[in-house]
Amino acid sequence: MGQKIVHQGIVDSLSDEGVRVRIVQSAACGSCKVASQCHISEQKTKLVDVRMAPSADGLKVGDAVRVAATTQMGMKAVVLAFVLPFLLMVGVVFVVSLFTRDEPLMALCGLVSLIPYYIIIYACRKKISEKIAFEIVNT
Repeated sequence: MGQKIVHQGIVDSLSDEGVRVRIVQSAACGSCKVASQCHISEQKTKLVDVRMAPSADGLKVGDAVRVAATTQMGMKAVVLAFVLPFLLMVGVVFVVSLFTRDEPLMALCGLVSLIPYYIIIYACRKKISEKIAFEIVNT
């Protein structure tokens, strides 16, 4: 199945659909002994929805859990979130540049082309979440 990306988290809430887990991501230098002195390290809190699984039985809010996803799922997410919108925008700018030399118009068309893309992504969010999802691993 491939390598797994694993994060430590805390159960934030429970519902019929699944579990919401709060993950604190820290910068690579977060484990450095002097990180608190240099103020470069940063932490971000993310909320991740995890579909209910047998391993989630008996969980309570505040429980520490480990959530995982395969690297293949991570690559799919990167393609959907960054690569495809970039290619769409560049493609639209290129096509518009064939018809006009008005650079502000090219930029505007490139940005506006992202609106339907993200509407489609939003409309397909349930189908996407079936393919790209975290799971709770041994707690």
